[in-house]
Amino acid sequence: MSWILLVLAGLEEVIATIAMKYVDGTKRKWPIAIMVIGFAFSFYCLSKAMLELTAGVAYAVWTGIGTIGIAIVSVIWFKEKLNKFQFLSLTFILLGVAGLRFTS
Repeated sequence: MSWILLVLAGLEEVIATIAMKYVDGTKRKWPIAIMVIGFAFSFYCLSKAMLELTAGVAYAVWTGIGTIGIAIVSVIWFKEKLNKFQFLSLTFILLGVAGLRFTS
């Protein structure tokens, strides 16, 4: 259950960060609401996951999911480009997250 909460926390972090991209000062209220609720839910799920997982593993996986998730969304949704080194670096992060999952 803690790993499910951790994945939810990471995915919600991605959603909240996407909303952050659409905030235009204080003119747009919906992105701000999504961002605040998203980060609150993300931190809640992360804190619940840390009840069973070590803080280092939980935090590393949470940030890894967020990093990879935002990179994927940036490429697909925002049409940003990744160079070979950036892609390789994200692959190492993915391997690290998978390694932490299978050794915990």
